[in-house]
Amino acid sequence: MNHWRLSRACLFASVMVVGLAACNREKLPGLGPVTGAVSMDGQPVADAQVTFDGAKTGDSAALGKTDSSGRYELYYTRGHKGSTIGEHLVHISTYSESSDDPPRIHKETIPSRYNVKSELKADVKRGANKLDFELKSGGEIIQPGDDEPKKGKGKGKKN
Repeated sequence: MNHWRLSRACLFASVMVVGLAACNREKLPGLGPVTGAVSMDGQPVADAQVTFDGAKTGDSAALGKTDSSGRYELYYTRGHKGSTIGEHLVHISTYSESSDDPPRIHKETIPSRYNVKSELKADVKRGANKLDFELKSGGEIIQPGDDEPKKGKGKGKKN
């Protein structure tokens, strides 16, 4: 193969690789990075799922999980940090079920006004967003699959 053919073959291969890479890119909405902390009655909440519902119809939710000190970071999709720009309904829950056999269940410890009946809202803006949530115990706690809601510890009204 002469030098000219080899150069054309390399150029063609390069154009194909760039073209395929461009076609496979996800079309992402504008995202704002979101970090923060979750506490309840002044204590960090560990291993809680933090969910920001989509700001607009059709937007995906952004998810994060708190570490042992209650800190979280949101991800819109794998490899893409943040949440869509705008106001979100926020859900914070400690309930989880493992895929083990038999499954291990971590019970809900957070009142329903912060998860299944959430009253939490957050406004995500362009640029970095630090959004902390200071929850109060007390009130109804709903365990998925239970028929009877339980009252949380401490004083609180049933929602």
